[in-house]
Amino acid sequence: SSSKFLIVTPDSVNAHAGKPNPFECFEAMRPSQRGRKGPLANDTKENALQVRRLGACFCCHARKVKCDKERPCRNCKKLTVQVPQVICWQFQDFLPVLFPDFIRGHFRKDEMTRFITENIVGFAVDGAEQSCSVELFSGPRFTTTFAVTAKFFTAKTPDVLQHWHLTNGRNAVDLQSRGAAPIGLDMEGGPQKEELKKKAKEYIQAIIQEPAYAEQVTDSLRHTDLPRKVLRIVQNYSYRCDSPIVKRALSIYAMHYVMTRHLCLTRQTIVNLGPTKLVPQNVPWVTPRVLNRQIKAVVDEMMMREMQLLFENFSKSLKPKSRKEWAPCLAAFLILTLFMESVETAADSFVISQNEVNLRNRAQPKWKRSFALDINKEVENLPFKQFAYQFHQIYQTHSKDASAKSFNPLLDDGCFEQGELDRYAAEMVWQLRKLVVEPDSWNELDFLSADPILPNEEDHPYPRDVSFNYTGRLLSKFLLSFTDESYIF
Repeated sequence: SSSKFLIVTPDSVNAHAGKPNPFECFEAMRPSQRGRKGPLANDTKENALQVRRLGACFCCHARKVKCDKERPCRNCKKLTVQVPQVICWQFQDFLPVLFPDFIRGHFRKDEMTRFITENIVGFAVDGAEQSCSVELFSGPRFTTTFAVTAKFFTAKTPDVLQHWHLTNGRNAVDLQSRGAAPIGLDMEGGPQKEELKKKAKEYIQAIIQEPAYAEQVTDSLRHTDLPRKVLRIVQNYSYRCDSPIVKRALSIYAMHYVMTRHLCLTRQTIVNLGPTKLVPQNVPWVTPRVLNRQIKAVVDEMMMREMQLLFENFSKSLKPKSRKEWAPCLAAFLILTLFMESVETAADSFVISQNEVNLRNRAQPKWKRSFALDINKEVENLPFKQFAYQFHQIYQTHSKDASAKSFNPLLDDGCFEQGELDRYAAEMVWQLRKLVVEPDSWNELDFLSADPILPNEEDHPYPRDVSFNYTGRLLSKFLLSFTDESYIF
């Protein structure tokens, strides 16, 4: 019948001008407009611009909710009612804590210039330039060397020809001053620095590919094998999965190792330079102090930049909450916890060593040890605790919400049954799981995660090895936090 049909005429169409067209199926199905209509008010617009300049805090970024310009932001204030230990942060807040200025300040350009001016007459000996090809290494297990063409210099002060060496024994450390080779780089401009940076990058990348990487960078650790075990697991995972975020974390840890050790001349270099009579021949480890500082100034700059890029990697990888990113982010953060422990050890050792040198020279100690201890508390409270907490929140490790499925491969087999981890990630998880669930290993993790049993409040603990207070502690806390989140706080 005619009631089954609708006749469309120009008049009927004109009658609906300016209204949704019921005769156009797509327009009739189109949902009504949502979101903001029209321009923002001036105050709201200014606030939005400030938030965009500052960036959202990580908590709001990960939850994909609106942040504001205040610190702490409104959302984080609400969260602290339930979890008082949580603070409002961005990754950039971690940088001053992880790179304390009192350790790295002497690498600034102005300080480097002052050091050269005050200690070196010129890059010549008896009025003649003497170039030399040198190879440096960072550990006896490494086959990788840092090759560079440098110059001998004439010293202005005896101090520049001495280098303090801190060595770890079985239960104590030893600090000795040894002769240094008068070798450095006559840094005249940008091209030479760029060439040095290129060599430094190649050196670091070669180190993280070394079969003995885990053994060498943990060679000074005496009381636990945990860092070595985790490094082996993560390095093996990195070989197989070729993840940029994991490689970046390994390279940062390698850089920090290089920064906290002297670059020594290889035995062959010492022999080759013997005829100059400028290089000590009967010293266990021969170091060119000036060249060390010049190379480390470049590595320090690289390390800071790589850390910023690592934080960007974390931010991008964690925001989608994709389970395929869980394993690379886990592996990278495990290495970052080791980095944090190394920063703590370096800060404490730096203060203790400098004070010991001053005491031997009958001078007042330069630092109060409490200064280093306060910095180390910040390392644990800001980068470690805050990131570890957010990692578990993002992946709902301990979710009690029935509507949200938890994801905890270190304890739960469900991810394997559903194929949520690739082959290489699964192999890494099984290896890490042994550390967490096997009784002997769990007991060691629980022991390491506790507050230091050894006293850590001495004004000057030299020659005690203070690395005992830090090594394995944050790493254990993070691994055990997959069994009980209270291990974080």
